Amino acid sequence: MEGRLNHTPFTATIGWPQPPHLFFFFVVLFFCKVQPFGTLFVQAQSQEGFISVDCGFEGGSRYQDNSTGLEYSPDSQFINTGENRNVSENRFSKRYGTLRSFPNGTRNCYRLSPVQSGNKYLIRAGFLYGNYDGQGSSPIFDLHIGVNFWTTVKMGSAGRFVSDIITVSQGDLIQVCLVNTGTGTPFISVLELRPLLNFMYPFANASQSLVNQERWNYGTGNQVRYPDDPYDRIWDAVTNDFLVLNTTNEVEVKAGDVFLVPSKVLRTAVSDTRPNLDMTIRAVSQSPGARIYIVMHFAELVKLNSANESRQLNIFGLNGQVLLFPNYIAPYLTADHKEIMNVALGGSGSYNISINVSSSSTHSYMINALESFIVRQMNESQTDDRDVSAIEDIKRVFRLTGNWEADPCSPKEYTWKGVSCSGYGDSRPARIISLNLSSTGLDGKIPTSIGNLTALASLDLSNNYLIGPIPDILGELPYLQFINLSGNEDIGVVPENICQKMLEGILSLSINGEPKQCKSGHNNNNKQKIIIPIIIVVIILLMMLLVVFVWLIKRKRKKYSSQGFSNEQCITRSRTTEENSWKRKSVQFTYAEILQITQKFNHEIGKGGFGIVYLGNLTDGTKVAVKVLSSSSSQGSKEFQSEVLLLSRVHHKNLVCLLGYCEDIQHLSLVYEYMDNGTLRDHLSGDIHNSKLLSWSKRVNIALQAAQGLDYLHNGCRPPIIHRDIKSNNILLNCELVAKIADFGLSRAFSNDYATHITTGLAGTLGYLDPECLNSKLSQKSDVYSFGIVLLEIITGQPPHSNSTKRTHIVEWVHSKFQSGDIKNIIDPMLKEDIDINIARKIIEVAISCTSKTSEERMTMSNTVIHLKQCLEVIESHKSSMQKSNGTLDFESSAPTAPSDR
Repeated sequence: MEGRLNHTPFTATIGWPQPPHLFFFFVVLFFCKVQPFGTLFVQAQSQEGFISVDCGFEGGSRYQDNSTGLEYSPDSQFINTGENRNVSENRFSKRYGTLRSFPNGTRNCYRLSPVQSGNKYLIRAGFLYGNYDGQGSSPIFDLHIGVNFWTTVKMGSAGRFVSDIITVSQGDLIQVCLVNTGTGTPFISVLELRPLLNFMYPFANASQSLVNQERWNYGTGNQVRYPDDPYDRIWDAVTNDFLVLNTTNEVEVKAGDVFLVPSKVLRTAVSDTRPNLDMTIRAVSQSPGARIYIVMHFAELVKLNSANESRQLNIFGLNGQVLLFPNYIAPYLTADHKEIMNVALGGSGSYNISINVSSSSTHSYMINALESFIVRQMNESQTDDRDVSAIEDIKRVFRLTGNWEADPCSPKEYTWKGVSCSGYGDSRPARIISLNLSSTGLDGKIPTSIGNLTALASLDLSNNYLIGPIPDILGELPYLQFINLSGNEDIGVVPENICQKMLEGILSLSINGEPKQCKSGHNNNNKQKIIIPIIIVVIILLMMLLVVFVWLIKRKRKKYSSQGFSNEQCITRSRTTEENSWKRKSVQFTYAEILQITQKFNHEIGKGGFGIVYLGNLTDGTKVAVKVLSSSSSQGSKEFQSEVLLLSRVHHKNLVCLLGYCEDIQHLSLVYEYMDNGTLRDHLSGDIHNSKLLSWSKRVNIALQAAQGLDYLHNGCRPPIIHRDIKSNNILLNCELVAKIADFGLSRAFSNDYATHITTGLAGTLGYLDPECLNSKLSQKSDVYSFGIVLLEIITGQPPHSNSTKRTHIVEWVHSKFQSGDIKNIIDPMLKEDIDINIARKIIEVAISCTSKTSEERMTMSNTVIHLKQCLEVIESHKSSMQKSNGTLDFESSAPTAPSDR
């Protein structure tokens, strides 16, 4: 809807359908009238959940808009900054007669509530300059949704601008922020929030929002919105010189339709009397490189004689260069749609669609409605909720203003004055680590809410007018190293826990005069003189005991390892023991013991970058996998020691467990738990004989487990770890088909600088390599890309590169199918199950997001885990309900292999 007045015809981390609940059933009954044969008509709904704000309106009560019946309220309850102004030139509705301008502060934010975290909303902002300031020049400024960029507000010649965004709430309120970019004073006229059903517009999700460019209703001269559209989308009229088609019949909406376009919109369309004429639509005009999403809505309005009449559409994208939907026939009086998803704009900055008809068609082109969007990534890290709650209370107590609006830490360029944060460039929430409110005129007592800033390392409240004692809770902050309270004349008692930290040298306190409880008296000095020598003696004794203990362990190493590892093994059929075994320490073997375990390397079971892997048996019969460093391997003793240290501290149920190692310089080896069911690639390719086909639900579960293991490496290890060689051959399955990630031989820990999680060492396997690795920059998002390839393998059953002479890459092949809406032919043809296409679509969207060409557009592993969990829950819920209604269902049977067209 950006630039709505221009009617020129026209990038985690994906929406998720909610599990079937009675609540959802009654919501559908309430909002829709169910029709026979699985169709429904959308009906008008109440204004419940609507927020309609007339910005700058000073009336004490709501008023009703004459054309829509919507009730608008003053904005004072949503914001406490800015100035109310009247517009001198207004030819639009009443709500554009006033505005709120923001001459002070860089960022001023409306706080829209109540909303539900995780729910989907349409938010619309309207701006009418109307020369309210007498300057005769409309400003340019930015609009943010929370901490993420929404759009740039730039009025055209009409002096009005309207934009809407479909977004998912990240909390119990949504902030809409106006950001001064130095090109005029920001202002706003109208702000509206409309709740959507969560299954609507599935391409909008927690990691990306949709900014509307155009929303056109073809074949009518009147704009359509509420109450005809119960979600108050604004459908602009387009007729021009087209042949108008219309009907008085209702257009049905199929059950499960994710757009719920009103019948009034679909009852009109445009066409032409000449069947051989093309229609060209400029669907998007935006900056080159922007990622776009387009939905075309169709419903045939003419009853065609099937014997001698037809309307077969050929729909071209990419400015008429690519045939996306050949021979498409719109259903009669039934809503249907075609989508163009996640396409990057070329150098022209525009995207045109052409619609013509096949040579056998007797009727011309037709289209009912169209929506186009810019895809906005929601990838800015918000401040930790606990820190936000604490700093908001501090702001209230101290009555702080200035730029203390919206998120305190994010985006980085708008961090609150006096606040310093950590966590930028990280998938984790930002944390407040420093608070400097020196010389800001603070008075009263020090608020205890400062003690809720649990990552705080430095606190400076000097040169103010503070009184009273220092709150005890400050002494409980684990990272606090510095407190400056000098220049406050009446600071009271210093708590004992702060005194103790000062005595131990952990904390520095600057205060006027001597602390009232930390005076350096005789008792304290005596205690210090006694305690310090005792501590030194204890440390020396402990060090001596440690040396003796290590010596004894080395002497008994051979005996210890020959006891069959019965108390140290990670492999077991007992679930409880397996869970506890992640925390066991690895044991050192001699080369002679390795020979005995592997029966002199008798049974080779695999090869990797490290060397050959052999099957082995401990003395108690436990199977193990022994990986032996090959003589040609690039890894030496130093790298080997690094890997052992790395593996010994990494413990997770979805990572292969290290049982032991051999550090013989000539025969470096690692002893892992044995994974009975081989590699994921073996199962997908059918190389494992006499094994059942992995069902759809098992595949999604395996994908989730692998994602959990990788997420642990990225976010559960300190410092985080990049695997660098994620592929289906490095995902192993145990006897219960639990997936575990293997081969950390190429893994490296990040540096201690958590803000630069990048390593420059190239590694990986062709087909899985991050396209950005050519720049020698590997990051967590490089693993995300490789995981995305594995996820595509799981969905399609195919390897990264096809076996055809064209060697098409799986990402290109899936993109092509996905853009044409051919979801069924993406899914592995060996699966005979009744697969929910919507869920399949969502999982494919996750994979597409993971395999975006640029790392900024990829979702994090944490978001990937969340989305896969949601999908698996729906699959399991569906499977359970099917079993209850039909008895037990066997989804494990194999199916004949279908030929691949990739």
